[in-house]
Amino acid sequence: MKRIIIALSCLLCVQAAIAIPLRVFYTNDTHGTYLPRTYSTASGKIDLGGYSELDFILTRQRQEVTRSIYLDAGDEQTGSIFSSLPHNGAIGGAVNEVFNLLQLDAACYGNHEFDQSFSNTMALTKISKYPFVSTNLRDKKTGKPTPGVPYTIIKRDSLRIGVLGLTLLELPEKVKATNVRTIDILPYKVAIDKYLKDLDKATDLIVVLSHMGSTADSMLALSLDHRIDMIIGGHDHRILEEPLVVNNILILQTGAYLLNLGQIDLDVVNDRIAHYKNALIPVSVKEPMPATEVSRFVDRIKGQINSDLNVVIGTIPEDWIPNKYLETVVSRWQVDALRKQYAEIYHPDIAMINCGGIRRSIAKGDVTLKDMTEMLPFNNKITLFSCKGSDLITFYKRNEEHKVSKPFDIVQATPMGWTTKTELETGLPGNFSVDGSKLIPDKTYRIVSHDYLAGQWDKYLGFEPFDVYDTGDLILDALVDQIKKQYAK
Repeated sequence: MKRIIIALSCLLCVQAAIAIPLRVFYTNDTHGTYLPRTYSTASGKIDLGGYSELDFILTRQRQEVTRSIYLDAGDEQTGSIFSSLPHNGAIGGAVNEVFNLLQLDAACYGNHEFDQSFSNTMALTKISKYPFVSTNLRDKKTGKPTPGVPYTIIKRDSLRIGVLGLTLLELPEKVKATNVRTIDILPYKVAIDKYLKDLDKATDLIVVLSHMGSTADSMLALSLDHRIDMIIGGHDHRILEEPLVVNNILILQTGAYLLNLGQIDLDVVNDRIAHYKNALIPVSVKEPMPATEVSRFVDRIKGQINSDLNVVIGTIPEDWIPNKYLETVVSRWQVDALRKQYAEIYHPDIAMINCGGIRRSIAKGDVTLKDMTEMLPFNNKITLFSCKGSDLITFYKRNEEHKVSKPFDIVQATPMGWTTKTELETGLPGNFSVDGSKLIPDKTYRIVSHDYLAGQWDKYLGFEPFDVYDTGDLILDALVDQIKKQYAK
């Protein structure tokens, strides 16, 4: 009898230690990349990205295993015309429809999910058949998780996978302040600790979806314990061929723009990852692809785009190549165009934009509505505000410092500054000019800009604007009109 008991005990120990395989697919910062983009490499050009291509690869890789899940670490939105179109009650709704068809199991919110408005974020969430996990986002009034769920549990046979989701603490600095004014953002570990004990009891594996950047992911991992197995991250577009291992926690990321599909094969034993094998699969397909629900949907939206937006509105004489840290041909043109557009109505003295709002290049030659919509995807509204001349000196110093330290993108403004190097060193207000005219410190200057810059004044300007007026005009519409006036054939 004793031998039988020992034998049964050994058998139970062997069964408990049996590894359960799981394949986890992951993406991050896909930014509406509905079609492949061409990249130059040392071995030649390669096309990467595209929703149909991702669907083809996912289908193929899923067929290799019996058990898999697919997770996304945010910023599905903003970056192409596909994510700028209204669809099913939300700007960018077509993107979420694609991820429904791709059978995404869960996602966290990136900052670009909040680009339009909070109501649009809620509409995107409603469209999605997969949960958005927002562990550290709270409604200021109710204290309840918003706009998604605090965690989710995915079941695959006997395996239960808990998923938490974190959005960067700096969210109010990345989007219009009004878009997230109803949200409190909890510190990362504080948010996780609210649910970790119960989630650990209910699951075999816990994954954190994080849209914070790999440095923040590593710092977070140092503060966590063995109950967290893996962090799938995003935001800084880092390509990690192999996971970072910090405090025995795996940290994964694929880059951005569907350059890669992440795939990690796990052996789960007793609530732990016993073994793993990671791969980044380039999203590139050279063979003919069969028609699928995803490809048919993408083709339909692409047809709508071509019909409505491939309309030439002008021909520009040089390349427009943005740089978030430098003044460029296109940033200088935009501020000049804004002053011209509103000269007769509001008589602005100065125009300002943030260079990070210019999201793509346009080559010399014909410009279409599609080009401009992709260059300016944020639906920012023309806003006017006022400041004193002395405020402009404060702004100028701050902006010049930012060009060197690069904490974030710089501001392109109507030309201003000290007129000579000696005067720059002395910093005397009397030597400062604005658009060629001597600055008057106590004069009120009127500025045409947009609501994002006006709302982030403490970040970009260094002074609080007054007499703020939102015109309701989209900056996209204003600049499209200027292209037609200046460059129409």
